[in-house]
Formats: sequence, C-alpha cells, structure tokens
Amino acid sequence: MHYTRFMKRMALMALALFVATMSVTRAEDSSRKPNILFIAVDDMNDWNGVLGGNPQSKTPHMETLASKGMVFSNAHCAAPACGPSRSAIMSGIRPSTSGNYTNKHSIINNEILKKSVLMPEFFQQNGYYVAGGGKLFHGYHFNYEIKGRGFDEYFPSKTQDLPSWEGLKFNSKPPLGGWARQADWGPLHPDVTLDDHPDGITANWATNKLLEGELQEPFFLGAGIFQPHLPNYAPQEYFDRFPLENIELPEGYREDDLDDVPAAHSKMAHNPWLKRIRETNQWKPAIQAYLACTAMVDDLIGQIVGSLENSKYADNTIIVLWSDHGFQLGEKGRWTKYSLWERATRVNMIWVAPGVTTPGTVTNKPANLLDIYPTLASLTGIKPPEGQLEGNDLSVLMKNPGAAWDDTTVTSFGYKNYGVRSDRYRYIVYEDGTEELYDHSKDKWEWTNLASNPEYAAIKKKMRKEIPAHHEPNGVTYIVPKKSSF
Repeated sequence: MHYTRFMKRMALMALALFVATMSVTRAEDSSRKPNILFIAVDDMNDWNGVLGGNPQSKTPHMETLASKGMVFSNAHCAAPACGPSRSAIMSGIRPSTSGNYTNKHSIINNEILKKSVLMPEFFQQNGYYVAGGGKLFHGYHFNYEIKGRGFDEYFPSKTQDLPSWEGLKFNSKPPLGGWARQADWGPLHPDVTLDDHPDGITANWATNKLLEGELQEPFFLGAGIFQPHLPNYAPQEYFDRFPLENIELPEGYREDDLDDVPAAHSKMAHNPWLKRIRETNQWKPAIQAYLACTAMVDDLIGQIVGSLENSKYADNTIIVLWSDHGFQLGEKGRWTKYSLWERATRVNMIWVAPGVTTPGTVTNKPANLLDIYPTLASLTGIKPPEGQLEGNDLSVLMKNPGAAWDDTTVTSFGYKNYGVRSDRYRYIVYEDGTEELYDHSKDKWEWTNLASNPEYAAIKKKMRKEIPAHHEPNGVTYIVPKKSSF
C-alpha cells in the first residue's frame, strides 16, 4: 500500500511538473518576438513584374516574394529624394513636420529629428539584436552623422555604409563625356563578378548572417541595396538579358508633356541629363542599364530571401522590402527622382508577415513609407515612441484588406510643395499656390492637367484638405565633406 501511494504521489508530481513546464513553454512561445528582415532598394521605380511599370523588365524573385505576402501597389514615398525619404522612414516623422526636405538637410542638427527614437534604436532598446549593411540611411547621414547609432553591428563599418567601389574595373567610359561617374552606366569588366560588386558584397554579408544561424534572436537585419541608383554598373550577363535593339523608350514620355504644367516644377532639383542623353543617342543604352541593374537587384533579393528560407529563422521572420522613391527615365523631361509626379513618388512595398499576411494579396489603398515604422512596431507587439510616429499601421490591412482606411497619402518635396495621391487622383500644389490634378483612371501617365477644369473643383477641395496643417521651415544643412561615397 505504501508503495502504491508513493507511486501515485510521484505520478501526480510528474503531471504537475509537466503542466507547469507546458505553461512556461506556451508563455515563452506567446512572448516570442518575430525577427525582421528589412530590405531597402535605392531608386527602384515600378519597372518590375510586381508593379508592372515596364513589360520588358525581368524580376522573377520579386514576383515570387510578392506571391508569398502582401503587395501595396499604391505605395508612395514621404519625399522623392534619398535623404528625406530615409529620414522619414527611420524616424516615422513627415518632412513637413521635421523640415528635413533635401539630401543636404541634417538629422543630428535638426531640433525635431535629433530628439526622435530612430527605428534601429527602437528595436535595440526593446531587446532586438540590430545588424545592418549597405545603404539604409542616406550615405552622408549615416557616414557622418548617424555613425551606426542604434546598430549592434554594421557592415562594412559604422562610418561606411557601402562596400568600396575602389579598385573595380569598369568596361565603360562615362558616355556623357566629362561627367562624374555618378552619371555613368555600363557593364562591368569581364573579370569583375557579382561577388565583387558592392551590392553583391552586401547581399553575401546578409546571406552569411542568416545561414550561419548565430544571430541573437529576436533580430533586426537590414540589407541596403544601392542599385539601380546611378552609376548603373552590372555584370555583362545582365545587359545581355536586354538586347539593345529590343529596348523601347518609355511609354509615358511625351514631347509636349510640360505644356500644361506650372512653372513652379522647375524650381525643384532638376538636371540636364535627359537632354544630354538624347543628344548623344544614349537613351536606349541608359534604359538598358537601368533594366540590367534592376534584374541584378532582383537576383540579390532572391539570394537574401532564399537564405532566410533555408535558415532556422524562416518561420518567425517578417520580411519588408521597400524602395526609397521612384525614378523618371525621360517622363516629364527628367532623368532622376526629385518631383511630385507618379514616376518619382511611387515605390515598391512588399510584406511577408508569418501568420498575418495572406499569400498573393494586393491592395491599391494608399500607403506610404512612413507606415513602415508603426507597422513593424505593431507586428512585433512593441509600444511605439509616444507622440512620434505619423504613419499608419498597415497590419490593419494585412489582417483585413477591406478595412476602413485613409483615402489619400502625401508626399512632400521642399517647403510647402505637396503631392496628394488617392486610389484615383493625384493632386499637386506648389508653394506659390499653382496646382496640378490628374485622373489615373483615364490618364496613368499624367499627361493632362485638370487643375483648371471647374468640373474638378470639388475633387481639388477635398484633396487639399489632406495637406499637412504645419509646414516646418527648411532645416539646418550639414557641412558636405570634401570626399564621399555615392
């Protein structure tokens, strides 16, 4: 009898221990934070298979990624330039709130931004291991101001965001004679491989981090790809995918496109590149180079995402892929970003959030790069910095694509210059009060300015209400170093 009672007592103790252990395990599982793979691409417009901006593009890896998550097909930048766009993403603060409008505006000397908790800091402060490589901030901001702030490690270093371009052999000479290499394009020398390219080096670093399986969890891993930002250099194989004789000029280009556009647009950053490109018969070669570099970036995206999928982190990692703004390849007479038209503001934004996003989902509801910070905070269950973030939580749409949502999103470029985008219209107003209005249901290339048409007065009035009430004056500029990376 004593033995039987002893055995019963032991069985009850074992059961209690098992229940307690399971309770702890469930508690640990419920509090397990998801990792984050944060992939940034520079100057990538909608010329890919996800957004369908150019049928000649070849981006199978981006299409595969999109099929696994949710695409925001009507997403736009907070500002159409690297510096203010990335400052807004990393701080969650609008340019019109901070006064950070251009690439030369400082972060650390800005009275509003210097008090903000930057995204890397936010995750670091909340128990994440934060690692980054390549271009995540604007180069000047990272190398001379941020200097790795918020990152536990950075590749190549906390004062150098891009692997060096020095020593690479380029199988091209600047086609526009006498211009800086930043305005160049062409294939790499045959003995230079993708592994030697700065973006290839960054992608290999991210790949190794994932496959080595030694990242402290939860982690935030940022990989910044520089292409298709100029100079457009890629191995010859990528140029071969787009034979020059098959290259088509942009469908959205029109000779008289600026005839009904206010003169105020010319006060924005403008360069003469398209004119020189056309004069030297380089338009098709330049487009070929952009497509080639986009295809190269697609391969690198596939490499990084594939490494995650083959790692032990695959089932508990959020992926967000974004581009910092669009790019005009001749439309509206421009070869750059720096405008408030669709080609410059529309961006790529793809999310894969395990257990939240539904594979193959697409929404055309307006979204903004400002939304990334609050969305990541929501998906990781971390309370965001109080009173700081101005974007929306996109996880609302991830969980319910039909949920009520803001009708518009706003892009600013310079003091009191705004572009407002809804699912149908784009409204632009400049500092001097002049306007543009385009109906995308009929005019996707924005050829016909409807702002002076009285039939659209109500639409303009409605969209004008979305413009921020506060317009912060231009912020402090930083001192430009004598020598810098691209």
